This record gives sequence, structure tokens and C-alpha cells, in this order.
Amino acid sequence: MKQRESIAHHLNTVLDENGQLPCEAAHSVARQLDISPGIVGEVADVTEVRISRCQLGLFGHAPKKGMDGFKTVIKLANVPADIADELSRAAPSGEISCAKLWRMAREKALDRSEMGNIAETLGLRVRPCQLGCF
Repeated sequence: MKQRESIAHHLNTVLDENGQLPCEAAHSVARQLDISPGIVGEVADVTEVRISRCQLGLFGHAPKKGMDGFKTVIKLANVPADIADELSRAAPSGEISCAKLWRMAREKALDRSEMGNIAETLGLRVRPCQLGCF
């Protein structure tokens, strides 16, 4: 219980101007406290703090009329064959974890949002989210 209160306190210090917790800030808190991002996500959920600005571009970005956030991923005209092949092997069921996409982005020297765009283009579902959002 005390750990949850400490995590909640840290989360409250990094909320954005809308009172939401950006994905990047949630991961920063996890690193600072040496806990898993999943625990940060659980505490955010229990304390009813909404997570925003997915680093893969899947949710929670700039406001759109009638919505408080939306996807920023886009379908690309083409995906490099080597990356498409590697993702196909990594996600034979059509699903790939957020953590795997982050790792591949780092290995390929791509931004996480670029990897999100590639996953979108290939029709892959990202699951699970490191923060437990999906």
C-alpha cells in the first residue's frame, strides 16, 4: 500500500497540462523507482490517471474535435523488406508486444513512432502494452 502511494505521488509530479500521464513520463517514473512499467500502469489505473501520448503513436495525442486523443500512426507507402520480414517472423499471429517494437526500433535506429507506423502498415495489433493499456 505504501509503495502504491509513493508511485502515485511520483505520477502526480509528471502529469501533463490536462492531468494525464504521458507514456514517456510513466516509463521515466518506472526507471526512477526501479519498478516495471506495468506497475506504474496499474497504479495509474487504480488512481484513475489516464495515460496519454503513446510513444508508438497508438493513442493520446493532440486533441481532435469531439475526442480527447487519437492515433497518430499512419500507413506508409512501403516498408523496408528486411523489417517487414523480421516483423512477420516476430508476429506470426498478427500481434506483437509494445516491448518488442521498442527493441526493434532501437536495433534498427528508428524512432518508436516510426516503428508504430510500420506495425500499422503491416496490419499488426500491438499487444500487450508495457503499461497495461491494451
